[in-house]
Amino acid sequence: MAHLQPFEQAYDIAGQKVSVRFEFGFHTFTDDKSDNVQLFHQGERRYFCPSRYHCSTQLRNYFERRFFSGAAVPHNSRKGGQRYFCLDLHDYAIFFSISKPSGTTNLLKLRVISAYEVESWGRTSLPRGKPFNVRYILQMRNEGKSV
Repeated sequence: MAHLQPFEQAYDIAGQKVSVRFEFGFHTFTDDKSDNVQLFHQGERRYFCPSRYHCSTQLRNYFERRFFSGAAVPHNSRKGGQRYFCLDLHDYAIFFSISKPSGTTNLLKLRVISAYEVESWGRTSLPRGKPFNVRYILQMRNEGKSV
């Protein structure tokens, strides 16, 4: 699980150096339906998912190399709060939130909530909406604004 350890990446956004701390959630390597090993985390029961785990090994590379030049779709989650969604080139859906820790300057926290490969039949259930450049989303979140 070393590849899912938090890390920071700095970006030049609107003439400022902004650090983004990337963190990865339980759903990046677990699923709610399986006959595999059951895991418990913060009151939630899920199963280790080999395919999600395998795909999760590519997350850090994606965030380090392609994320900043990409686009994401803002959407409101069913559990409340604004979330973002992007679809990698290989039908890999990544759901994440971006927050600005109180009392900080030019620091954002990006938490990957879930990430998984999307089957063709499941594409219609993905969030829809206007995609925004990640650079713009990070700028707005750094200013304390929602997109």
